[in-house]
Amino acid sequence: MRRPDKMELFDLGRDLIYRWCEMNQVDRPKIIIHPDGKPTFAVCAYYRDGAIYIWPHACASIGMAGRSWSYPGYVVDRTPYGVLAHELAHHVEGAHGGRGGKIAKTWFVETGESPITSYAPNVNEWFAEIFRLFLTNPDLLSILRPKMFKKLSGEWPRRIERRVWKDVLKGAERQIRAAENKIRQVT
Repeated sequence: MRRPDKMELFDLGRDLIYRWCEMNQVDRPKIIIHPDGKPTFAVCAYYRDGAIYIWPHACASIGMAGRSWSYPGYVVDRTPYGVLAHELAHHVEGAHGGRGGKIAKTWFVETGESPITSYAPNVNEWFAEIFRLFLTNPDLLSILRPKMFKKLSGEWPRRIERRVWKDVLKGAERQIRAAENKIRQVT
């Protein structure tokens, strides 16, 4: 089975976040794509003032071995698909009165749930990583971080992704086994 390349993952991610925004009556962020060259910062994307700036070729490919664990809908997803969902979280938080991390700080304290990935240097990134999984694999999030899933579902009840978490990860056996291990740790 051929895996999608970075630009195909970008297209899928853009379509996902635009459909989600429409369903949940959230203004769509502008997406500014830089197909070549090096990112301005040491990241492949960032969010500023209503726009997502992304360098798809600087994002991860689907990774199945070694340290490359990125996979769309998995806990870790640094592909353009996951990166766009992560950056949408920053947009959503700002669009709903959360400038400066207000929603993230409040929900972090209220839920007491730990980060979903190691990329959580602050509560804004904690929120963005959890929100990313809420968009791309909400069933897995509901198991791993049930309090945040409930908060996010209460605020934005309309979801695009409705498959069981294993179906989202179909074909990614290593990620499925890793997710099963994470589930065992929280249950």
